[in-house]
Amino acid sequence: MVENGRPEEGAEIEPAPFHEGGTLPVLPEDRKEAQRVFNSLPMKDQFEILLGARGEERLYYLFLSENPEQLMKQLPEMEVFLTVKEIGKKDAVDLISLTTPDQFQYLLDLDTWIKDRLDPERILHWMEILLESGEDKVVQFIRSSDREWIALLLKKFLLVSLPEEEPLEAVEQTPRFTLDQYYFIRFKGKLAREIFQAFLQIFSRVDGDGYRWVMEALISELQSELEETGYRFRNNRLADYGFPDFEEALEIYRFVHPDSLLPAEKPLERSPPKETGRPGPVFYLTFREEGPFLSSVLSRIDDPLEQGRLREELAVLCNKAMVAERIDLFNVGEMERVVKKVFHYLNLGLQYLSKEDERKASGLLTSMPLQKLFQAGVGTTLLLRRKAESILKGPWFRGDRENLSFLDSIYLERIEGVLRRRPALHRNGLFEEFKNLQDLKETAELLERVEALTRVLAEGLHLFPGTLKGLDLTGCHPEEWREITFSTLFLTSFANQILKGRFQFEAISKACLKDFFSAIFERDDQGKGTLRMDLRKKLKDWFDSIESDETRRDHLLAFQDFCFDLLEEQCGKIPPEGEIDPRFLKGLLVCR
Repeated sequence: MVENGRPEEGAEIEPAPFHEGGTLPVLPEDRKEAQRVFNSLPMKDQFEILLGARGEERLYYLFLSENPEQLMKQLPEMEVFLTVKEIGKKDAVDLISLTTPDQFQYLLDLDTWIKDRLDPERILHWMEILLESGEDKVVQFIRSSDREWIALLLKKFLLVSLPEEEPLEAVEQTPRFTLDQYYFIRFKGKLAREIFQAFLQIFSRVDGDGYRWVMEALISELQSELEETGYRFRNNRLADYGFPDFEEALEIYRFVHPDSLLPAEKPLERSPPKETGRPGPVFYLTFREEGPFLSSVLSRIDDPLEQGRLREELAVLCNKAMVAERIDLFNVGEMERVVKKVFHYLNLGLQYLSKEDERKASGLLTSMPLQKLFQAGVGTTLLLRRKAESILKGPWFRGDRENLSFLDSIYLERIEGVLRRRPALHRNGLFEEFKNLQDLKETAELLERVEALTRVLAEGLHLFPGTLKGLDLTGCHPEEWREITFSTLFLTSFANQILKGRFQFEAISKACLKDFFSAIFERDDQGKGTLRMDLRKKLKDWFDSIESDETRRDHLLAFQDFCFDLLEEQCGKIPPEGEIDPRFLKGLLVCR
C-alpha cells in the first residue's frame, strides 16, 4: 500500500511495462520546486522516473527524494553498478553509501576481479570509497560480509604475526601496528596503511571475534587458497543473478535447428516476482529497438506477470551472453555491444519462427523461453555457415580457403563473415550480427549465387583453381593469379566472344582493347560508354543455354549485371581516342 506517496515498509514497486505508459510530469528547473513536485508523486512514479534516467540525472532524481533509501533499495543491482560506472566511483560516494549489503557486494563482485584473481588496485579504490561512505557503511559491510571474504581482501595488503614470530631486525626495520598487543601488522605500502588501519580499528571494535578470526586466517591461510575459495563464492553469488559459469553460458550458442523448435501448447508458467520485489535491470530493455519486430511484439504485452517473466529471462540471457563472450564486465561499452547482439538474435529468431506474423509471434513469446528464441536466431546463422562450408568443400573450391580469393570482394567478405565461428554479416566495411530476416535472405541468395557461378565455371568454361593458379601471366595485367576474380573470368571470356567469336577465358591483347570497347559501348551525350542492350541479351541467351534451373539462371543474370556495371565503371569513361593503360583496368586479363 502507498500512503502520501510513500510505500509501507517492504512494499513492492512495480516495474515499468514494455509499452509506453502514461506521461510522467516534467519537473521544474528550480531544484526546490522540483523536489516538492517529485515528492508529491506516488512512489511508483518516483521510481519510474529514477529507472528511466541514467548517470548524473539518476543521481539528481534520487536525491530529490525525501526517501532515497527506499528508492535505492528497489534499484536492481545491475542498475546500481551501471550508475556507478557512468558517473565514476569517486563521484558516486553518496550513492554507494545508500546501497544495501547485496548491492554493495555485487559492485565488489563485478569490479574487483580480473578473471579468477582479485585486482589489488581496485580493492584499494573500493575500500577507500567504503571508508568515505561513513562508519555506518563500514559497519554494515563488516556485519554482512563473510569472514573469509574480509580475510581475502586484507591478505594482499597485510602481514600479520605474533610477537614471538617476529625477527628482531624486521621489528626494527618496519613500523608495526597493533590494536591489542597480540596481533602485529605490517602494511604493504603507505596507501594500504592509510586505508586498512582505519578499517581495522572499526572492525575490531564492532566485531572482536571476527577480527581475531581474520587475524588468525591471515597468519595461517595461503593467499591462493583464500582466493580460490573467494572466487568460488563470488561465482555462486553471481549465479543467483544469472551469471553462470563459462561452460553453461556457452549453451546459448549451441546449435539448435530452428525448425525443430515448436511452441508449447499452453503459455509458460508465470511466477510472481521474487521476494526482493525489485524488477530486473532496465538497462537491457533500453536496447530493444535493436530488434524492431521483437520490440513491436513486446509492446503489445500488458500482463504484469508476463512482463516480469520476460524481463527476468532477458536479464539472465544477457548475463549468459556476457559470460559466453568473455567480455570485460567493467566496460559498459562492451556490455552494450553484447546486449544489442542478444536483441539481434532474438529479433531474428522470432521473425523466423513466426514468419513475421505479429499475432503468431505474441503466442511464441508467451509459450517459448527467450533462450530458445535466441537459439533459433543463432541457428539460422549456423545453417548459413553450413551452406558456406558446403560450398567451400565442394568440387570447385575443394576445401582450400586460399581459393576463396577468386571471389570478387563483395562475395569474399560476405562468405568470410559467414564462415566465422559465430557467423557475421559484412556490411560497410565491418562485421556485425545478422539483425533480421532480410539480412539472412540476402546472404543466403549470395551463397546460392556463388554456387551457381562455380557450376558455370566448372561445366561451362572448364575452369578450376588449379588451372588458374598454373597460368603463365608473364607480360599480363594482372600479373598474378590472386588478382584474378570471377568477374575477371567472365568479362575476359565475354571480350573473347566479341573479338574472336568464342566465350573462352584467355588473355586479350592490349592492341585489341579499343576494338573491344568500340564494339560494346554506345556513347551518350557526354561521351560515356554504356553497354549495348543486344550484347546483354546475347550473354543472357548463353546463360539460358547452359543453365536450365530458373533460380540459378537468375543468379547468373544478377552476376552478369554486376560484371557489366563494373565494366562500364572501369572502361566506359575512357574516350575512344584515349590511351588505355591495362594496369588500371579491373575485370579484364590483358597481355602486352
